[in-house]
Amino acid sequence: MKTGMIITMPRHDQVTEYLSQFSAEIIEEADSKGISVRRLEDSEANSESFEKAVKKLDYNFLFFNGHGSSTEIMGHKTWIIMLGKNESLLHDRITYARSCDAGRTLGFKIIQDSQRACFIGYNKPFQFYTDDNWSSTPLKDNKARLFLEPSNIIPISILKGNSAIVACDKSKKAFMKNIHKLLKERTEGAYLLAGALWNNYTAQVILGNNKARMI
Repeated sequence: MKTGMIITMPRHDQVTEYLSQFSAEIIEEADSKGISVRRLEDSEANSESFEKAVKKLDYNFLFFNGHGSSTEIMGHKTWIIMLGKNESLLHDRITYARSCDAGRTLGFKIIQDSQRACFIGYNKPFQFYTDDNWSSTPLKDNKARLFLEPSNIIPISILKGNSAIVACDKSKKAFMKNIHKLLKERTEGAYLLAGALWNNYTAQVILGNNKARMI
């Protein structure tokens, strides 16, 4: 197995557009560390391209952006990338799914029968809010950043050589910091945003080998 990251970056709606654009800083971190990245963007975010990339490159870190459920992770539009039948591809690797509910059932299937596999994800819907004023330029959207920056800490921390559990802890601390900030400021909508951040904080799970590292 080689050191490297495969990342899915669909962009067919506002949610996936935001997730993919906020992934730019993650790729920059990989580049700064000299870590190879295979991007599956737009229509290339499909099961065939994903399976081909995993088998050919054999990279040890997999990062999914997209919609999902307890049993599947989506790629481009309604195309399914992970459906519980190809989870053996993820054995012995670190997987992070920024996808709703994948930590409820699919995550457990991914780590079963493997002593080395690690899955990080969410056992409830991953939530984030956006500011309509910045819908065309997501990276300037500070409301969305409250949610996506803490979640970005997971892959960035792993790329820096930290263990999966350390990456999760750092992410949770960032979520909590933003919650405290909102509750202290008490601006309009603060409690709504804090509630969604708390959802992500409590929903974030790590399964399997929490000491796993990619470097």
